[in-house]
Amino acid sequence: TSAWAARYLNNEKYNFTIRVNWLHPLNSQEVQQKLKKLRDTNARKTTQKQDTFPIPNRLWNRFLELSKIDPKTRWAELSNENLHDFTQELTNASYEIEGKTTYKEEFVTSGGIPLDEVNMGTMESKKIDNLYFAGEVLNIDGITGGYNFQSAWTTGWIAAQNIGSK
Repeated sequence: TSAWAARYLNNEKYNFTIRVNWLHPLNSQEVQQKLKKLRDTNARKTTQKQDTFPIPNRLWNRFLELSKIDPKTRWAELSNENLHDFTQELTNASYEIEGKTTYKEEFVTSGGIPLDEVNMGTMESKKIDNLYFAGEVLNIDGITGGYNFQSAWTTGWIAAQNIGSK
């Protein structure tokens, strides 16, 4: 998770709404057209299976249920209103997030020692002599996927080189 959103999430007390287009980059009009085509070409088949969209069948059926459509309903039985509601579920789903859990895997952090208090060439504190910082104690936020590891390794190496040279 990106720490860039951490302050916002904290300020909102982890209560917010997200909207998801499960079929991005398709927009709602494109999805509705494809659903109408499915209705026309698969009139006798049930809605529970399809191969037009890259959505697993179990998730597809859950979206049907959320749209008040029985997965055993035949395509021909769907009204334009049904298709509209289903399109909204697929392209503009709204989910209320209420708080957070205590699972360790679910965390967002931000903050640390301000970079203007650290000599970035040596990683030594500007306030306390011979105190060095590295890694995640620094206020460095990055995109998940290696950025934080690289920052930790680089700042650790810089600090170690300077400590070793004293």
